[in-house]
Amino acid sequence: MQHNDITNLDNKKLWEEVSSSTKLFLTSTLLSIMKDGVFFFDKDFKVYFANPVFSAITALDCVKETPSLHEIYPDPANRQALENAKAALEAVGYWRGELTRQISGNKTVIEELTMSNCVKAACSDENCPSYVGVARDISNEREALERLAWAMNHDELTGLPNRSLFCNAVDAIIKRSDVSLSCLVLVSADLDNFKRYNTDYGHETGDRLLANIAKRILSTVRVGDIVARTAGDEFSVLMHVRQLKEANEAAKRVMSSFDKDIELDGKLYQIKASLGVACWPKDGNSASELLAATDVALQASKDSGKNTILHYTEKLHRARKGKSNFEANLRKALDTGLIHVNYQPVIDIAKGSLESVEALARWNDPVRGPVAPDKFIPLAEETDLIIKLGETVLRSACKQCKAWGKDRTERLKVAVNVSTVQLKNPDFPVVIADILASTELPPDKLIIEITESVLLKNAEKAVRHLSQLKALGVILSIDDFGTGYSSLSYMKNLPIDIIKIDREFIKDIEHSSAGHEIVSGIISLAHRMGLKVVAEGVENSGQYYLLKHLNCDFAQGFLFSMALPPLELENRYLARNMASGSSGFLLI
Repeated sequence: MQHNDITNLDNKKLWEEVSSSTKLFLTSTLLSIMKDGVFFFDKDFKVYFANPVFSAITALDCVKETPSLHEIYPDPANRQALENAKAALEAVGYWRGELTRQISGNKTVIEELTMSNCVKAACSDENCPSYVGVARDISNEREALERLAWAMNHDELTGLPNRSLFCNAVDAIIKRSDVSLSCLVLVSADLDNFKRYNTDYGHETGDRLLANIAKRILSTVRVGDIVARTAGDEFSVLMHVRQLKEANEAAKRVMSSFDKDIELDGKLYQIKASLGVACWPKDGNSASELLAATDVALQASKDSGKNTILHYTEKLHRARKGKSNFEANLRKALDTGLIHVNYQPVIDIAKGSLESVEALARWNDPVRGPVAPDKFIPLAEETDLIIKLGETVLRSACKQCKAWGKDRTERLKVAVNVSTVQLKNPDFPVVIADILASTELPPDKLIIEITESVLLKNAEKAVRHLSQLKALGVILSIDDFGTGYSSLSYMKNLPIDIIKIDREFIKDIEHSSAGHEIVSGIISLAHRMGLKVVAEGVENSGQYYLLKHLNCDFAQGFLFSMALPPLELENRYLARNMASGSSGFLLI
């Protein structure tokens, strides 16, 4: 016999030796401290005894006569449950279920009841209750489960259905819809440039804007239409129409949500969106297929300039598929080292010497052949690939410039263009510092070029970012100056060293007096501000000598050289300069 069996026998023997009065006292004490309600009742569901908890929650203390469970739980919805309980107790001696009660303020509570036969071995009285029950209030648990179920299917911020619930609803509607009687239009609206609202004004403001947009979209739809928040800044609407030709009108109703600015705390916010439209059954037979179709149209809408409505077509699908393949190839090129860096010379006009080189990414794909930078760089900027591409070019350029420095070209600097995405990264100065440290390139040999448009979008934030970069000791240059239609006046607050005049101004310098005056004015004002000037796109000697006459500091363009691989640049220019001991640069 096991030790536990002996212990249980001993405990049973001790309990049998306890007097009835003591047993009654101990049982009464146990029942009085229980958190659940305990009650004893007969076969007619008359309650004879109950512990304080059950008496309190059911107000038995206020009842003079012996109540029945039907009186304690009078809600008609309980009638069938109590009938089931009686049948189960008579048949198997056990039942568990839920009953409801109304309490003060018309609040409904849900109680889980467990009922069982009593053991009558110690009770000879025929009137002794036949059953015992335990009641537990599960209202809070049930409410918590309902809140959890709601949260799993809804967006907490807007109260709209989330993507999961929306898809289930769309599939259910499609299943019971008749193609001959109606059509379904699914519209997805993605907010244009919404991330900047979170960045510039804070996430709390961004959340309030999203909540306002949700209300506006809801106000445009009809009864029976479904609105959902299917992504962070994306809303989707399912609408019923009689004919497919009504799809555009349905989409225009959603677009009208963005006609007026949103006012928060006295400030106006202009929110626009790109819309993609798909129709059932033409463009898909399920929620996932329709959403995929609207996504294709939506992305095409963004690519075409944003704030437009585009309908899904097979042509858009093929274009999107091609773009996805192109992105996959670019990602593979970065991973396998197919992206390389060429260098275009920048010439000191007064001395005719090589001042620096600009690092330019090049991609020679095994299948596509050479891929133009204006094809793959915009794609990289749309994705996370620009981060890796930018760091690849930076690291390669710094490493190459350091190698050239060992060959007595101490004055040579390397310029690297930085994208908006890179500059927005708060860790970007750390990235540059790590690259400079690992390549051992002196900071004053690296020129970071930033396009003017980046500065104009948020000059205040640009000052902070540029100051962090300047603290590293690198040289800062503004690329494509003039394309932002701005003046040099705003640059007095920026810690920059160089401006590069865009090629569009240089190409007219010989034949346009206005173009000549613009370039002359830029150079003169830049010099008064202590800035150096680079002229981009110099293609003939006439432009070169005019720039020299205007005291422009540096020139860059096909007149001198296209961008060259490192070894070719060395053989054509650097080796010649070192052999002759001269830094002279011959025009070609």
